[in-house]
Amino acid sequence: MSENIIEIKNINVSYGSNHVLKDINLNIKNKDFYTFLGPSGCGKTTLLRLIAGFEKSQSGELFIEGNEISHSNPWERDVGMVFQNYALWPHMTVYKNISFGLEEKKIQSSEIKKKVAEVLELVDLQDLSKRYPYQLSGGQQQRVALARTLVVKPKVLLLDEPLSNLDAKLRVQMRKELLDLHNKLDITTIFVTHDQEEANAMSTNLAIFNDGIVQQVGKPVDLYNNPSNTFVANFLGTTNVIEGEIKDTIFKSKKGLVVKNINKNAKGTSILLRPQNLYLEQRNEKFEKFIGAVKTQEFLGNIVRYTINIKNHILVLDTLHEVDKKIYFPDEEIVFYLDSEKIKFL
Repeated sequence: MSENIIEIKNINVSYGSNHVLKDINLNIKNKDFYTFLGPSGCGKTTLLRLIAGFEKSQSGELFIEGNEISHSNPWERDVGMVFQNYALWPHMTVYKNISFGLEEKKIQSSEIKKKVAEVLELVDLQDLSKRYPYQLSGGQQQRVALARTLVVKPKVLLLDEPLSNLDAKLRVQMRKELLDLHNKLDITTIFVTHDQEEANAMSTNLAIFNDGIVQQVGKPVDLYNNPSNTFVANFLGTTNVIEGEIKDTIFKSKKGLVVKNINKNAKGTSILLRPQNLYLEQRNEKFEKFIGAVKTQEFLGNIVRYTINIKNHILVLDTLHEVDKKIYFPDEEIVFYLDSEKIKFL
């Protein structure tokens, strides 16, 4: 038996002349926390809805546990979906929202009570079962939506940007709770987001989408360290991409910025430098020295982020903030260093 619980083969979806998904091929392993990441309108939610059975493809195949389910009804697929707006019944209590799916399946009332009690405990809502959605916070409503989906024990849990309606602090708390639930239940989870921090923090694997095309697939740290193109590099965190050419061991940008000691085997038309790989201290003699002018400065608490103008290139530099460490301000000259071994080539 394949280790992949979901296999997506050559999927295409169009709405008239709008080609939303373009020949998508993905394999999702059992018990994975898999994320579809990309900007709004890139096709990630369409693919999630396709897996759920709410969308149809013009071509391609979709398998769950080896069974082709492209033409199956949503209730026949053994998947559960939590929608972005939670989609709770406003006239039903927490208990009734959660029990509704079990009642539709004609399960005995004693068994329903048992299952609802178990899932209420799982999401820590035991004391709120008689409340209505309008009496709950955003985080509590999200837990109800999760409980309603989990109570029917789906093989695959689909999450469509479930954190987007929460404030920043609650988002961090809820993503930890989602991961705890995923690990506790050992359930395959597919998560849709446009937030790279969420994707990096939560995913075992992720697929990055743009314009209906999967740009790259892999573990977050691998994609961050080795992006396949400039879109992936820029979408997975802040980066500096400089176009130019490499001759021997020297890189020269189109605007005249020169970087020496390039790996002699390097190939590409651009170099990629993360902000944390530019330094205000020379850590060893191999570091190359540059002088620029501060354009902007942002104090972010644990780090200070500078944008630096050097030979008409705007580079972003992040440095760890420490007490008594000098802070540079706009228009001040700034000296910084580059370790050519940290450069990636595209």
